[in-house]
Amino acid sequence: RLLGAPSVLFAKTVLDAVIVMIMTATLGKGCIFSALSVGIFQGAIFLAAGFLEPIMTPAALKSLSAVGDILIFCVGTNLFGLPHVRVANFLPALVIAVIWVLAG
Repeated sequence: RLLGAPSVLFAKTVLDAVIVMIMTATLGKGCIFSALSVGIFQGAIFLAAGFLEPIMTPAALKSLSAVGDILIFCVGTNLFGLPHVRVANFLPALVIAVIWVLAG
């Protein structure tokens, strides 16, 4: 399904390219080099998703999405100056949520 509807990936690529062009114009050509590392990182995530797709059940995806939504909410609370949450400490919860569903 990753390659079934690549329009989302293409849209994200175009958005990332526009942002990199704007940042390069304002901050200098070093942004282009950071874009390369971001591209490699996103490509690695894409390839990992391809390998994990066969084992991800709808319940596991729902659990992963729920935990991800909570983490995004915590990032928002940090941006608004509410009590600070160290979101990176909760990243293992993404893996644990999927394993919990698959093991149960």
